[in-house]
Amino acid sequence: MSVRNDRRLPGSGTLVPAVMALVLLAAGAGGYLWFRASRMPQPAPIQQQEAMPAAKPDEPFMATLYLPAEGRLNAAVVAVKRDPDVQIQARETVAATLADDRGGTVAVLKELKLKALYLDAAGTAYLNLAPVNAGQKELRASAEEELLAVYALVTTVTQNFPEVRQVRVLVDGREAQTLAGHIDLSRSFVTRTDLVRTQ
Repeated sequence: MSVRNDRRLPGSGTLVPAVMALVLLAAGAGGYLWFRASRMPQPAPIQQQEAMPAAKPDEPFMATLYLPAEGRLNAAVVAVKRDPDVQIQARETVAATLADDRGGTVAVLKELKLKALYLDAAGTAYLNLAPVNAGQKELRASAEEELLAVYALVTTVTQNFPEVRQVRVLVDGREAQTLAGHIDLSRSFVTRTDLVRTQ
């Protein structure tokens, strides 16, 4: 009589095939993913854009001023002193707008001076204006003249400086209701392209 010596673990007959099935399944999934990745279109290499030559510090900044004339805003390109700081460059540009004689038909601009300009991180430019004559409490202008004066400043700042998204107008460092009694200054202003004369 022969004695059978079986040293296998109970249930081990199904363990080896199960492990083999898992290995084959993992290899198949890996092969499938590799195949899909190799067939995907590869992104085109990014072409380097030619950098614009940097402006020289002594080269003027060519600003487009928007000046009131005949019920619209006319664009005029002028050379303004260049400054690498956007806030200072915007001040120079607004000062040029107020000083330009071509906006002379709208007296409001001639009666104002720029005391300061601040640009915050949200892209709001604060124009702090004051009457040229310190004793003058109120400016006299029609509603159209006041509207064109405000938007001459707003459009000049927003169109020359992409960092500026909106403009707030202050008078003597404080929020004011109006410049000449018609336009509400208690809000932010953005460009109104409908006021700009097209060529």
